Amino acid sequence: MNDEQRPRGSAAALEPAAPALESVALSDPPASRPQPGTPGHVNEGAAPASSLTQRALAWTREFIQFGLVGATAFIVDMGLFNLLQHGPLGVLAGHPNAAQFIAAATATLYSWIANRLWTYRGRTQDNATREAILFFVANICGIAISQFCLLFTHDILGLTSALADNIAVYVVGFVLGTAFRFFFYHYVVFTGRTRA
Repeated sequence: MNDEQRPRGSAAALEPAAPALESVALSDPPASRPQPGTPGHVNEGAAPASSLTQRALAWTREFIQFGLVGATAFIVDMGLFNLLQHGPLGVLAGHPNAAQFIAAATATLYSWIANRLWTYRGRTQDNATREAILFFVANICGIAISQFCLLFTHDILGLTSALADNIAVYVVGFVLGTAFRFFFYHYVVFTGRTRA
């Protein structure tokens, strides 16, 4: 038997007198398997509950980060509004709408940057302009939700007190607008490829 006729694929085939243990040790390694935690790895022993737990933890972490960014953006909005309107310089004293517009725009810009760099890092889009436009659209819709709650309270329910206004805008409207923003950001704005 010449070299061309010998079976290929294992070192054990070249040494017929080798014991069986050596043939196992010297045989070709099995096809490489993906390591745990890598794409393509199927965890045969894991229960579906662990996957569900991991998803719940990821959503919880994302929601907490989203909430922290939103809380600090609220402080930026309210603080800048009061600084412009009632601050030591009173730059926009007597112009509450202009002060509110500048404060809201600044807080929205801050919120986009903070969410992009922290909450949704790794899921940002390559086209930052498109992402920013979608982000601002989401915020305009959130404001519209709060305005609708105020309109509903005034015109449908007939409640016009300061307490009713604050509950409509800063409780009901805020909760509904925040829920809308959270899901809109998650499914529409920050949908780029996941990067390590």
